[in-house]
Formats: sequence, C-alpha cells, structure tokens
Amino acid sequence: MQRSIRLKTIINAVRSPSGARVVDLSRATGASLMTIRRDLAELERQGVVRRTHGGAVSSPARGTRLPFAVRLDAQAGQKQAIAAATADLVPDGSSVIIDTGTTCTAVAQALAGRDLTVLALSVHAAAALGECPGVRIITPGGELDAEELAWVGHRAVREVLEFRADLAIVGVCAWDEPTGLTATSMHDAEIKKAILASAHRAVAVTTPDKFGISASFTACPTDRIDTLVTSGLSPDDRLWVAAAGVEVIDQDA
Repeated sequence: MQRSIRLKTIINAVRSPSGARVVDLSRATGASLMTIRRDLAELERQGVVRRTHGGAVSSPARGTRLPFAVRLDAQAGQKQAIAAATADLVPDGSSVIIDTGTTCTAVAQALAGRDLTVLALSVHAAAALGECPGVRIITPGGELDAEELAWVGHRAVREVLEFRADLAIVGVCAWDEPTGLTATSMHDAEIKKAILASAHRAVAVTTPDKFGISASFTACPTDRIDTLVTSGLSPDDRLWVAAAGVEVIDQDA
C-alpha cells in the first residue's frame, strides 16, 4: 500500500472512540508492526494522533491539517484539472503569488515553463516551477516550516507585502458561509492576508471537501476572493459563494 494511503487509513482508523491497535492497523494496511509504529510516531509528532499502549487514538485540534504527504496524492485527478483551468487564467508576462498547499503545488506544475514572475511561498511550488525553464522564481526569506516546507513568520509576510502581484493563487484550508476562508495556523492566516493585500486579483483553488468547515484562524471573507476554481462543488455551496460575488469555475459542472 502506498505510504500516503496507508497514513490516511491509519488516521481514519484511530478516529473511532476507542482508537485502533497497532496489530489491527497492520492487518488493515498490510504493513509490518514496525512500520505502523514508525507511522504512529510520525503522526504523533505532527499532532494528528496520540499513542497509547498497543495503539493510538485521534487527537487533532479543531481544523488541524493532515500531513502534506497524506494530502499530496489525495484527489490528484481533481487537483490536476483545477490546476489546468487555473493556468488558463494567468496571462503571460504577469506577476503571480502562489500560496502553499498541494493544490497550489499542482498549479505551479501547470505554470512551469511560462513567461511569468512568480513569488513561490513553498519549496514544493518553487521546485515545480523550476521543472522547465522560463519562469522567474522568487522566494521569501525567513523561517521554513519543516512539515509544509513553506515560509512563515514576519520576514515572509513583509516580503509578500513588498511584492506587487497581478494575480494571487490562494490555497484553502477551510471555507464556510458564516466565516469565509479560515486557516489551520496563525502563520498561514497571516500569509494569506498579506497575499490578498499584495495582489490585484485573487483566485482560490480547492477541492470541494474544504467547504462547510472552519478552522481556527480567520483569513478573509468570501467576497475578498474574485474567482474560485474547483471540481465537483455542491449546488448549495455554489449558491452562497456566487451570491458573494465570486466567479465559480467548476471543472466537474
């Protein structure tokens, strides 16, 4: 079983009220007991699970984001379709900010080789843009989050604010009607606010599972987003997003 799928299986299993035992996780995934213990240790370090004697239980805080490795392969087809549609919105010669996250990384891959100036806010996005020559790649300085490989902190925020972008590609942690876009960390919320302050136009990119939920830190109201690019958005969610004046581009509509 692929590691990202195995980790997601473990995370789902430990969400039961009694958690899950190592031996049961081994049977469910086909991995060895030693591999499962290593996975649990890594997930505990990231705050997703809490290990117990012989197993683990779920311990995510409200809005906790799953590890990058787990999210990377999830809904890959949807993310590629979203990325292709988003790339069509980016004019050659423009300046762009690309936010963090797996969908934004897919957008970066779709933009590789284009005549663009891009401020990439994660190592993942910068590496994807660099797969083909053509893009002028700029990265902020400061602290690098070890899990997301994304720049965070005051220096990164300052450099985002000093970059004037024609277009921002904004990732989504959570999005609901009452609160708009929210983020799972204060660092991410601060970066998103800086992105929106620096860009002439904001395009949010996300799979539909991020709708109807909220995380702990406010990023922006719904009407601050100009365009949403998604795939398979529910009719109810489409109604309130469009009512806020957001253009909705749905690849599965």
